Amino acid sequence: MGKRTVLALLLAFSAPMMMLPVSMNPASAQQAGHDQDHEKSGHDEHHHEEGEHSEHVSELHGMRSVHAWTRASSKGDDALVFVSLENESDQTILFKGGEFDHAQSVELVGFTMQDGKDVYVPLPQMPIEAGQTMVLAPKSLALRLGRIDEDLHKGDVIELHLLFDVGEMHVSVNVEAESAMHHSHAGHIHK
Repeated sequence: MGKRTVLALLLAFSAPMMMLPVSMNPASAQQAGHDQDHEKSGHDEHHHEEGEHSEHVSELHGMRSVHAWTRASSKGDDALVFVSLENESDQTILFKGGEFDHAQSVELVGFTMQDGKDVYVPLPQMPIEAGQTMVLAPKSLALRLGRIDEDLHKGDVIELHLLFDVGEMHVSVNVEAESAMHHSHAGHIHK
């Protein structure tokens, strides 16, 4: 199967799943009951310090990034960043990728299988329609930090910039366990 065929299949199957109405964010849909309880009781059950809540959400011209995270990784390896990107504006916004000072490269990638192995292939910049959410998640879409120059340990927070056609968004990225499949605070709502 050619590279173009793989990319076409990837986009055909993953793009509709990754572009959801803002109100249909998968994290909140999966734990609706938890969210309702959480909204009533506030963030106390998650033991957030004052000001910590703001680390989970960044905003720029109607774009919001929520729960940016990556896995613990070793120096010289690639690290994948996952995040929900919510377009709350009234226009299509182009997601162009990112910048991270401690990686040789940063690129938007999509998951596929090649010769029975999990592979992330580079993708072009992607539009996020008004009112839609693009979800970067394991075995789907991600932002790949190529050959990081320092170890990332569980509990660390790294700083990077997401690039959009409307500007750069500063984002704090939580480092989770090496085997994590979701952000440790996924499921609660940020307003």
